[in-house]
Amino acid sequence: MIFFTNFVKAIDAITKKWYCVSTKDKENFVETGGIMDNMNPALLVANNILNDGFEKGYRISPMKLQKLLYFVYKKYLQNTGKPLFDEYFEVWQHGPVLPSVYYEFKGASRGYIDRYAYFGDSVIRLVSESHEDVYAALNYVLDKYWWYSATELSGMTHRDGTAWSQSLARSDLYLIDDEIKDEPWYA
Repeated sequence: MIFFTNFVKAIDAITKKWYCVSTKDKENFVETGGIMDNMNPALLVANNILNDGFEKGYRISPMKLQKLLYFVYKKYLQNTGKPLFDEYFEVWQHGPVLPSVYYEFKGASRGYIDRYAYFGDSVIRLVSESHEDVYAALNYVLDKYWWYSATELSGMTHRDGTAWSQSLARSDLYLIDDEIKDEPWYA
């Protein structure tokens, strides 16, 4: 238990280094100041996707969140040549999965997510709109893919030639960024 407590404190310290946050109200949306580098944790980007869905009244399952995150990552990688965050997508049965996102929202199971990712306090953390490259990727993906079901999105990641299918064929644990970057767009 001591190890876990120290681990959480370390993560909180890192999080505070990356983000500047100002609270409007603990129960409401929070504006973010900025990120000190270009590596955005997956849960932060997930919160942006969830925020868009919550504002529009959309329901989002954990699997749909995973696939939308994958497409945002892919679009950002294609646009900038850099990874959006430093966590690797793993090869799971239903397509690419980020373990941190899976464990954060696994309680929703086959249901729908009804909360933001937790960062150790009551503040909702989002990528600042000043990060135009991130927002360009988010807007592209959400405009194009919100309308698809989790199963349809998963099917897109399973097509021949995708980074997921290539990694699966090699029995790799992780997807490779160069293969993600070269992947065509489906829909």
